[in-house]
Amino acid sequence: MLISQRLFIKKINMKSIYKTLTLSMMAMFLSAGLNAQKSNITKEDLPKSAQTFLKENFINERVVQAEKDNYGNRTDYEIVLSNGTEIEFDNKGNWKEVDAKNKEALPEGFIPRKIVQHITQNFAPHQVSKIEKDRNKYEVELTNGIDLEFSLNGDFLRIDD
Repeated sequence: MLISQRLFIKKINMKSIYKTLTLSMMAMFLSAGLNAQKSNITKEDLPKSAQTFLKENFINERVVQAEKDNYGNRTDYEIVLSNGTEIEFDNKGNWKEVDAKNKEALPEGFIPRKIVQHITQNFAPHQVSKIEKDRNKYEVELTNGIDLEFSLNGDFLRIDD
């Protein structure tokens, strides 16, 4: 076989491999998108613990948008309050992330006391404008834009760059 014929055959094989990979990836993303379903809900459709959280910490705000996100066997809730604050809850109604609009200060009632004390002692007059809780830590953004990390016990870990 001539070299040019071998290169031509190699080129055809690479094209078919590339097409197969591309189609496979597209199918995977489409099926993932089909499994994720968002639906609009009312405040009353939120888990009871989420409703209690709102009553205790955002009593003067109303829910202007609420969505239920289903991802296979996982459900999350996302809401927007009348002051622009966005809150994400897990399927049990525990808050996962609370984000104030325009870096405004959040109410401190739900933020672990140890985190609030550290911020008051070391970053006053700045306050928490966003807080996110995951399995390992809290990520906090202050009203001046500084990002901090804390352990789940509320111990300061570091300033995040």
